[in-house]
Amino acid sequence: MRAILPVRNLEEEGKFVFFTTRKGTVKKTPLKDFSNVMARGIIAIGIDDDDELVKARITDGSQIVFLATHLGMAIRFDENDVRSMGRPAYGVRGIDLAKNDYVVGVAVTPRSTSRARYRILAITENGFGKRTDVEQYRLQTRGGKGVKNMNVTPRIGRVSSIQLVDDTSELMVISQFGKIIRIDTKTIRAAGRATQGVRLLNLEADDKVAAAVIIPPDELNGKDEEQGTLLQ
Repeated sequence: MRAILPVRNLEEEGKFVFFTTRKGTVKKTPLKDFSNVMARGIIAIGIDDDDELVKARITDGSQIVFLATHLGMAIRFDENDVRSMGRPAYGVRGIDLAKNDYVVGVAVTPRSTSRARYRILAITENGFGKRTDVEQYRLQTRGGKGVKNMNVTPRIGRVSSIQLVDDTSELMVISQFGKIIRIDTKTIRAAGRATQGVRLLNLEADDKVAAAVIIPPDELNGKDEEQGTLLQ
């Protein structure tokens, strides 16, 4: 399972499903093309045998797309650079990846945003993270090599995921050994693109971050879990 997309009306005009694969391929398909789903399912995207789907997002066809990679690179481009395609299509190149690199996360933002409204939160496999204003990533043409998103080192670890956050977002980070922490993201120091960030979670030597998710806003009122404390 890669994505669950809540949709009120599959026939809605002007809405698209935007797909991104591990090898940096992107594709957008009109939402209405998925209105007649058979019991056995339908093809959503054509994928090569050595590739796999990373994320799918609902867009309005003219937003700004952000792709981040495992080795700390990122690209931000106009969704209009990706033409609409049918369901079986394979898509086009979203980012030109270095050897052994792959896409770990996708974020979609409106075309016009307040500079302080949205930030990219990058989390590494060793439990470090940082928030960076989306405007620090210049708009580029789809298919480029991108820019440095995070300065990855053996201590910091490579990027495991990215999340789009604002000052109301709360994050839950879970490790492979079952350690968990809940963090108010505005307590994570804002930093520039090519920085290492701060420690979010203390991990044992062989432990790694397994998942990091933003808690939906409608679930923030019932805080039963213990609030996590950011480790500087």
